[in-house]
Amino acid sequence: MKYVDSGCGKIPLISLLAILSISLTVNLPGLAISPIMGKLDHVFKDVTELEIQLLTVLPNLVTIPFILGSGKICTPKNQIFILGLGLALYTLTGVLYFFATTMVQLILLSCLLGVGCGLVIPLAASLISQNFVGKARTRQLGMKSGISNFTVIFATLFVGWIASISWHLSFIVYMVPIIPLCLIPFMSTAYIDKHKIEVTPPPMQPRKEPARPSDDDIRKSVAAKRPANVNFHFQGRLSLMLLIGAMALYFMATYGTEVVSYYLPFVMNHYHLSTGDVGVATAMFFTAATLSGFFLSKIISVVGKYTMQVAILFCIVGLFAVGLLHTYWTYVLGVFIMGLGYGVIQPVIYDKTSYIAPNTAKSTAYFSYLLTCNYVGISLVPFIISGAKRLFDAQGDPNFAFVFNGCVIVVVLVVAIFTRKNFIMEADPNSYELPVEEPAKATAKADTPR
Repeated sequence: MKYVDSGCGKIPLISLLAILSISLTVNLPGLAISPIMGKLDHVFKDVTELEIQLLTVLPNLVTIPFILGSGKICTPKNQIFILGLGLALYTLTGVLYFFATTMVQLILLSCLLGVGCGLVIPLAASLISQNFVGKARTRQLGMKSGISNFTVIFATLFVGWIASISWHLSFIVYMVPIIPLCLIPFMSTAYIDKHKIEVTPPPMQPRKEPARPSDDDIRKSVAAKRPANVNFHFQGRLSLMLLIGAMALYFMATYGTEVVSYYLPFVMNHYHLSTGDVGVATAMFFTAATLSGFFLSKIISVVGKYTMQVAILFCIVGLFAVGLLHTYWTYVLGVFIMGLGYGVIQPVIYDKTSYIAPNTAKSTAYFSYLLTCNYVGISLVPFIISGAKRLFDAQGDPNFAFVFNGCVIVVVLVVAIFTRKNFIMEADPNSYELPVEEPAKATAKADTPR
């Protein structure tokens, strides 16, 4: 059996692959509809444009409450059951799409798809957080981000091709959850614990409930920017404040870059570029985000403590390039640069959320709160841009969304520079972990029961 380093021992490679396979599913809702919206307009001639757009919007809207619900009800004991339930519901919906013949049926199935996906999404990151620590966790969260973004590229191209045969076949992408569903036994706690190779002494034991340190220990840990003991991350009010900071940054990063999906086609069409050109430029965003995820550890090692600031700067450069320079290659390059920045910010925020969760029992809940910001950010883009256009009297300007969001992210960069020593804006949360050789002293305090 092959093993991989988890930062606190070794776990089976098949378990890592099983956990990462969940990431294949998290960005799929609504994806199959986007390339075939024009075709559906001809298939269902008696429906409105709004009804067709609902097929893309509804999965994301329905997903939000179920992401929160998944985080609320998940515990280390039932999380695999909830994961299986979500994946099974997800797969069943994909099967039912093949038999849908009316717009009402498609809309109802889109809602059901959002339910299944919402149950699954927080666990894609949480299971990595629970089984990996330190640099190993950073590396695997980067892989998770890269895989989920790569799925968008592949599925979009696949749907565009197979829809030419039959519009029903485009929904085959919603059968992808079968892969992690079949691999569920290998990601269970029982299987991983049975085959795990422990290190002696372990630098951290993420599966055990950490003891509650004293208030003095917490204050000292905050001042020293490190946990109070080897089994302790951040607790209580401090943990919640750090989570709010991570949520705010994730919201701004998602909102700032999501204009690519909403407004890039309008901008490029305004300057007489083809639909094929739009597809290539859009794919560049996800290609760059995929590359950033796969090489996250190396990027952090090269850029160092200014990783977050540089990533935000890349988003700004990309936004202004698209909004101010109107050639095909500046669109492609601008979107690619933007994707590089977002592809770093996303997994680093995941890593920070893993670190600030008080214990493994709450990691899924923390990820559910964080990921809700992602979907809220996606949903609010057209509303915020529309309001800003009215405020600045820019209804006829096709470039406004990119220039406006570029200015917004400039403010975020200024905040990131002035708070560069803050935990949220630091490049690597693992720099705060206690070294391996200190567990004995810290464990003495950790033995006190909660």
